[in-house]
Amino acid sequence: MTATFLIIEDQVSMAGLLKSELARLTDAPIEVCHDMAEARALIESGREIAVCLTGLQLPDSHENEIIHLLRAHHIPTVVLTGSYKESTRQAMFELKVADYVIKESIASIRYAVQITHRLYHNAQRHVWLLGHGQRSSARLLGMLRTHRYQVRAYDCTRTLLADLKKDRPNLLVLDGTQTEPGNHTFDLINVLRQDYLPSQLPIIACESSEQISNAIKLMKYGVNDFYNTSFTPEEFYVRVNQNIEQAEVYHKIERLSQRDSLTGLYNRRTFFSKAQAVVQQAEAEGGYFFVLMADIDHFKQVNDTHGHQKGDEAIGFVARCLREQFASGLVGRFGGEEFCVIGRLADTREAEQDAEALRARIEDASLAQTGVAFTLSQGLTFSGASVDEAVKKADDALYQSKAQGRNRVTSVF
Repeated sequence: MTATFLIIEDQVSMAGLLKSELARLTDAPIEVCHDMAEARALIESGREIAVCLTGLQLPDSHENEIIHLLRAHHIPTVVLTGSYKESTRQAMFELKVADYVIKESIASIRYAVQITHRLYHNAQRHVWLLGHGQRSSARLLGMLRTHRYQVRAYDCTRTLLADLKKDRPNLLVLDGTQTEPGNHTFDLINVLRQDYLPSQLPIIACESSEQISNAIKLMKYGVNDFYNTSFTPEEFYVRVNQNIEQAEVYHKIERLSQRDSLTGLYNRRTFFSKAQAVVQQAEAEGGYFFVLMADIDHFKQVNDTHGHQKGDEAIGFVARCLREQFASGLVGRFGGEEFCVIGRLADTREAEQDAEALRARIEDASLAQTGVAFTLSQGLTFSGASVDEAVKKADDALYQSKAQGRNRVTSVF
């Protein structure tokens, strides 16, 4: 069963507002309880609760009792309360509450809801912490886990760099400017930025107010942000969240610039920018490369007879089939109903067999999948002095397939 959000709020109208605001952000289930007894019954029923947004004063509970209940069941919690006291704020963070928000305006209410939603998704975000012998590292580790991040802690730069060859976190946190004896943060940043842009691997580092020049130098070397050694939980969480979310926004923009919006395949420009690497790798390994051009037969007729919606469904179906049939290749949409694939192979027969399997699948399954029966013509080549030349040869082969009756594969060498 999908993990659920839990809202605990004794005012019915406020509970309804919180649920409606949260429902705008997620399709995940949302449970609402109005008092301590309801919340206890739901929690003890075994229902998996990912995150809770709760009021602090409930009609059937004493001070902080609801927080203790949630903490006992390891449920990350955001507190939304009507009054502010510094002593209460301190108590909340001592009780490992993820955040503490004053119920003073619609803006603060929406902030609390957004934090709750973010915590839900933090379980899929990975943060690596490098803190060789630093006293604050245990505190940072606990704080990151309170916000549901998947955390991996390191005390050795060498191990971290080795793991980066296999995996990459959403954020790297450096606790201190000297990561281990004889190995300063500046040296580590130099190494990391040779392989990863700031948008690909966001890094935040710790520095004291007395060493602000070091912090500035770190930023120049490639650290995205820094936090003070005397940081508050709020400051640290804001910096972590901002850096992760900025990188995610960059990746979304990058994807939009590289991918066709209808199919998710590479657009023509990005396809050509990546294709040369496929050819070079094939040549370095002493193998072959292939280029396949594919085109939906009589596509104008599909659009004119059945409408553009069905045309889009046909394009989407062909794109899915191409991705599945040529999973190890580079697949692009060149516009309209035309597609291109480039990939490596050990034997030319592999590509011919895959192309024929694709042709047969489109012919056999298009009606059932889209409501329109259509076929696919393809052209295939295994040579070319450049990617441009290979694509042109495959395109010429495609036109041969069209001229010879369509719904076929033509290979040229």
